[in-house]
Amino acid sequence: MVKKIIAEEIKDKIILGGAKTFDKVLYIYLSPDRKYLLYSNSAVALLNHHEVKKPLTLSPKGISFFLQSGVIPTPYTIYEEVFNLSIGDYVVIYSQNGRFELEFFHEFPYPSFKRIKGKKADLEFILFLLVESIFKKIDPVKEIFLFQSVGKDSNTILLALAEAGLKNQTTALTLALPGSKKDESELASEIAKKLGFKHVKLYLPERITSIEIDILEKYFSSIPFPCADGNLLAYPMYQLQINFSGSNLLDGSGNDYYFGHVPRPIEYKRQKIYPKFKFLRPLGEALPSGNTIHKLARSRCEMVGFIGITLVDLLKFYPQAEPVYPYWFSEDEKRKNWDYFDLKADVWVTHAEFGNVIRKVSNFTDTFGVNLVLPWADEVLAEYIGSLDEAEVLDRKNFKNKLPLRKLLLERLEIDSDKIGKFSYGFPILSFFEMMKDKVKEEVLNCKLWERKGIERFWKVLEERAKKDKIWQKIYGRLYFLSAFINHSKYLSSKEF
Repeated sequence: MVKKIIAEEIKDKIILGGAKTFDKVLYIYLSPDRKYLLYSNSAVALLNHHEVKKPLTLSPKGISFFLQSGVIPTPYTIYEEVFNLSIGDYVVIYSQNGRFELEFFHEFPYPSFKRIKGKKADLEFILFLLVESIFKKIDPVKEIFLFQSVGKDSNTILLALAEAGLKNQTTALTLALPGSKKDESELASEIAKKLGFKHVKLYLPERITSIEIDILEKYFSSIPFPCADGNLLAYPMYQLQINFSGSNLLDGSGNDYYFGHVPRPIEYKRQKIYPKFKFLRPLGEALPSGNTIHKLARSRCEMVGFIGITLVDLLKFYPQAEPVYPYWFSEDEKRKNWDYFDLKADVWVTHAEFGNVIRKVSNFTDTFGVNLVLPWADEVLAEYIGSLDEAEVLDRKNFKNKLPLRKLLLERLEIDSDKIGKFSYGFPILSFFEMMKDKVKEEVLNCKLWERKGIERFWKVLEERAKKDKIWQKIYGRLYFLSAFINHSKYLSSKEF
């Protein structure tokens, strides 16, 4: 559903936003003359609305953040006319001389000081609330798929599906990577079958043909927003193995911030040291990407995982680029007395969890007509877990997160999360890019947004350095994702750059 507000018709200020879970995020379109505003919980419903004037205008700010930080901080987007409100984001809307003015502010809903000391976790109640959330969100007559890893989030959802009596219409899915240490599919299959679920292994193509290229072009033409998460390429490939259209697709993302987002030990140490070098940031931005100064001179907000191309490199092929570090430094200042656990939970969920982790799935479901179900995105569930005594949900000393889920899985399924360890999603992006390197190069060099001679020179350097350096690999992926989006997006079609 899309709602409309007309500037001439409002007398008092209107406040929108304040989402506590990802099912309540908002997307806003402000008309170029600022005389009317549209908003919706659905990005696709909003952007496809007949009163959204197309082509939309690319935002230099959004492009600058996407390539330099790997996220576009809310409320900004890749479009000048479109804003989004993530977890804890609000907008004050008022009319002045018949035109809208917007003022944005932010309040993290689940800081640690709001937890109730001594409040114990009821594992059965958590499972009950998860079941309730699933029933509220699924289309009960449609097939159910669950992206299952060996992690705590998806396997707790699997438990909830079993409790809900949905085994017969549910299939668990796991990416199979034969011969790789990151292959979770065998263990995930054992867990699923132990509970009586069907399990299917998802395989990536052994080579890229016109079929894969066609589905990627369809994907980039349809998605509402670009995404910087390299794992996004896996999802269109899954559609070639299973037709998800019309089904329910469950994903375990979207709960770290109310459980307490526990950083890696090395990250926690670095965030105490690196920001002392912030005064060197202008120098770091004037040097080639990946330089040591640029890595060191980051804000605490950026330490949660935001880094990318330096400004001097970006200006070589995109002269409209803006520096992004002043924004992150100002966000640091707002949180200068915050505990890092709270800071990471807030900054990560608002920008990266929303703009990358969940968007890589929602872009897929939006493109192929799938009902995306995020069982953890439930306000009743979030309010309950967010109120528990901190000692019930995380262990600061040993950097362990989601203690209730660890206990639940150990008791019900004999899954010892400590023994399994932390798996990251194992999509082999570098080998995938290698199979389609000519197409990647074509998309980037043919993108009309980039200054042609500048991007050709930069690409020669990028191709070599991306073979070994992780930051350059991020830049490589982001340039392709953004270029392919700009080249094919139906929301930008006929736009002259």
